[in-house]
Amino acid sequence: MKNHYYLIVLLLTGLFAVSCTSDSGQQSGDAGNNANQEAVVPGDPVSDVDGNIYRTVVIGEQEWMAENLKTTAYSNGEPIDYPGDNKAAWRENTSGAYAWYDNDPENGESYGALYNWYAVTNPYGLCPEGWRMPDQDDWLSLTEYVGEQMGNKLKSRRQVGSPYGGEYDTMEHPRWETFSANYGTDEFGFGALPAGNRHASGTFVTKGANALFWSSSEISEAAGFGWYIYHGYYGVDRGHGDKGAGFSVRCIRETN
Repeated sequence: MKNHYYLIVLLLTGLFAVSCTSDSGQQSGDAGNNANQEAVVPGDPVSDVDGNIYRTVVIGEQEWMAENLKTTAYSNGEPIDYPGDNKAAWRENTSGAYAWYDNDPENGESYGALYNWYAVTNPYGLCPEGWRMPDQDDWLSLTEYVGEQMGNKLKSRRQVGSPYGGEYDTMEHPRWETFSANYGTDEFGFGALPAGNRHASGTFVTKGANALFWSSSEISEAAGFGWYIYHGYYGVDRGHGDKGAGFSVRCIRETN
């Protein structure tokens, strides 16, 4: 476990600092042997201002998008900056920007967009009407509800060598890289996919291996809180990333 922790930190140096592990489960594939999707409670689909339609899922007392956000405009219709392959423009953006992994829109169809933290907190709003960005408390509630083996339970079953076979055992993206002991069971329908991330420097890394999600909570002038799932790890980690980095986004429904 100790060596695995150091591997995580090494992979994310300069981008996403892991601050604590939020799972007390055992590192094994046992959870998947009894996995079922009886706990999946679908919500009503929601659309963004671009017309993209997202599946949703109810987990405990929360309703989450079951797909990564891919809007190219804020909720008021204003376009979000798209620096493309201009790394300097990506690095210098402090108002809000998005990227397709490797600047390829086809990756956006599979994995959604990668947004910097400035887009997440832009006053125009990133999520559809009636939905909002989750904060630290929202993510804590989700992971505590899911419980042990939370990373495996929240991952999509699409994985190289998935023990579920059929359509789930696939080399085609979107999917997780193979790992013998830890694999997606998707017991709650969250369907987390490893969209990778874009460093604040503009470099793209870890598609197929890492799922990094922003929260709206701020840790400092330079960093925001996020949540991290790794293909070879059974848990979910809370950490912080450079506000200029590009992570995935899942919106949560507003409650009265």
